[in-house]
Amino acid sequence: MLIGQFLSNADFSIQNADSIQQALEKLQDMLCKELVVLNGDEYIGLVNETLLLDAEDEDAPLSSIKINTAPIQLKFNQHPYDALVMITVYNSTIIPVLDQDNKYIGVSTQLDILKAISSIQSQNESGAIIVLAIGLHDFSLSQIAHLVESDNCRILNCATKINLESDNIEVTIKVDKSNINALLNSFLRHNYLILETHNTIAAFDDTADRYQQLMNYINI
Repeated sequence: MLIGQFLSNADFSIQNADSIQQALEKLQDMLCKELVVLNGDEYIGLVNETLLLDAEDEDAPLSSIKINTAPIQLKFNQHPYDALVMITVYNSTIIPVLDQDNKYIGVSTQLDILKAISSIQSQNESGAIIVLAIGLHDFSLSQIAHLVESDNCRILNCATKINLESDNIEVTIKVDKSNINALLNSFLRHNYLILETHNTIAAFDDTADRYQQLMNYINI
């Protein structure tokens, strides 16, 4: 999965020959915080409202001001996780994306990046989430996978976090089945500590039931 697959349909770019006033108007029209400055299809950098308002002459071209040329950019074939790191490090709302020839092809917004991460983590697929605690020296992903497959389940996603205070590793898995009672019993039989379980279907159904109850109440 590549960041180039998650580009915004909106045009966040402006040419460096355009005026500062034009850039300010585009920021207001798009209700955004940053714009990509280009020289043709060459990426120059980013500008924000603060930088533009500090300029003395709003009729001057963008090329007359100091544009943020920090390395806030990604190649189209980089991973969405790289984009997540970049928006965190640089506190940016958009990430310019370049092709193999370093030509600008668009941006990924924070929402685009979240969609990408959600897709990677199978958040849109129904199933159940299980959080296990395992001793650092007892951790075996192959054994966990074997137990899951033995219950005719499939692991959609897996994440780990080391707890240094308890010398345990927390393993979060998402499986493609909602009814996981048999799988939980299997984990317990193999001495796994189950910290949390979440059924995505049950949560959705509960929300839907509450919504329907509200609609029934309104229609009385």
